[in-house]
Amino acid sequence: MTTQSNSVAATSRWGTISNNLTDVFYISVWRKAWPLWVGAVALAITNLFMFAFARAVGVFPQMGMWGAQVYNLAGVKVDAPFTAYPLTPLHLDMHSMINFGIILGVGMAALLAEEFKIRKEHWSGYAAAAAGGVLMGLGTVIMPPCNVGGFYTATMALSLSGPLAAIGLVPGAYVGGLLMKWQAKQAVAALDFNALPVGAPVTKRPSSAQPYVGATIGVALVVIAAVYAAQGMVKQCGLLLFGAIFGIIFQRSRLCFTSAFREILISRNGTLMKWVLFSIAIGTVGFALLKATGYQPMHYVLPVGLHTVVGGFIFGIGMSLAGGCGIGILWRSAEGYTRAWVAVVTGMMTAGAWVLIYGKHVGEGWLYGKPHSLAQYGGWFGGSAIVFAFLAAFYLFILYVESGKRERA
Repeated sequence: MTTQSNSVAATSRWGTISNNLTDVFYISVWRKAWPLWVGAVALAITNLFMFAFARAVGVFPQMGMWGAQVYNLAGVKVDAPFTAYPLTPLHLDMHSMINFGIILGVGMAALLAEEFKIRKEHWSGYAAAAAGGVLMGLGTVIMPPCNVGGFYTATMALSLSGPLAAIGLVPGAYVGGLLMKWQAKQAVAALDFNALPVGAPVTKRPSSAQPYVGATIGVALVVIAAVYAAQGMVKQCGLLLFGAIFGIIFQRSRLCFTSAFREILISRNGTLMKWVLFSIAIGTVGFALLKATGYQPMHYVLPVGLHTVVGGFIFGIGMSLAGGCGIGILWRSAEGYTRAWVAVVTGMMTAGAWVLIYGKHVGEGWLYGKPHSLAQYGGWFGGSAIVFAFLAAFYLFILYVESGKRERA
């Protein structure tokens, strides 16, 4: 009798341990949304480590190269818009590995959380996404590049272009947000609630195979990375895995850069942007320390001029219409948002045509200024101090906007 009792007790203990492990490693990580602060810290640290490994995060320049590839396949000879991202077979391009990793990481995370679903749109939604993609494709080559590379990474890399891009991105996202609000009002006004179909009774949802598919994608991701490593393509391997980590972070924390910019003025809610600024502050320290040792001192130090603000404004409108920035439309594409698929295609095709439109590469010719590092003012410490002053000023601006909302309330 005692042996049987001990056996039952041991089984119960192992069951408790198993449930606890499931809660910690599955429920907490894959089924529950991560706090914004976790996403902000994880994003900064991952970007810092990826910079130390090869390069920092940014996604639209390689998408522009994809568009140029499509034109060349169609018989239209055009060079890639960014000279640092030349025409390269996609399976060999280390920069494209970041984008592919983001797609696979988001897909894996969405499936493990049972959040993947093919989501269709009304034609007006697809039209807005197409227009948004075109504007983002144009904005990314004028600014350059996208809001993540041109604002987030560039600011922590001590490029003057980062703060200047924000001056264009904030009002651009506001204009785009107003257009989306107008579109939403038109859609609501057109609804005939009497003609809406009666929904089916809610039933218990059957067990989903999505977590198993997500786990399979995770295994495939590791296998693909291992194949690249075995072929001596270490950077392709590493950037694919880093991209997947970025995808997981964005999908689980919902740290959306488009919402961060748009909601400052649309809803007077700066919560998301405050965490983005916190993330930049963390990254700035790491970037400054690495660059002070002589490691890639001009990495993500971008051209500066009126084009930075104008390009940011155009990109800001586009990302609001598309429902996501460069990373956002990749992320939502992997979650099944068909609207994002349209934005990806129009964005990459517009950016890919830039050499045909402008006649030169990004950064060349009359349109662009010269790259300008804030480290020119007091070294890496002085440059970092300027970035922190900008972050503080941006934070105070958000507080001022939010205080106006409270006064009206």
